[in-house]
Amino acid sequence: MRNWLVVGPAALMLSACGGGGADDATAAGNRNELAAQACKAAAESRLGGKLYELDTKALGASMKSAPNGEFFLTGPITIEPGLTSEVKQVVECNVRFTEGKDAPDVVGFVFNW
Repeated sequence: MRNWLVVGPAALMLSACGGGGADDATAAGNRNELAAQACKAAAESRLGGKLYELDTKALGASMKSAPNGEFFLTGPITIEPGLTSEVKQVVECNVRFTEGKDAPDVVGFVFNW
């Protein structure tokens, strides 16, 4: 009985200390998703209404910090998929998150052959 008096409160203390990890991961995942969506919008604005395929989940998963405080994302894009004019390229996108803004700003974007 005496062991339960020690183990019970210790287990509660450890479980209380473990919180936040999931919230941090969710916040990071949300930032990745927001960055990928901003890059997708930048791609669309440059494609002039052409059909394309872009995996935003893969794009978001590629997000890496740059030394200047920006974030770099890269991923494959297929322009006009299934057509004779189909082109496969790589999207390279730099974004910057600003305090108080919901979405990041795209500060650099290129299609890389």
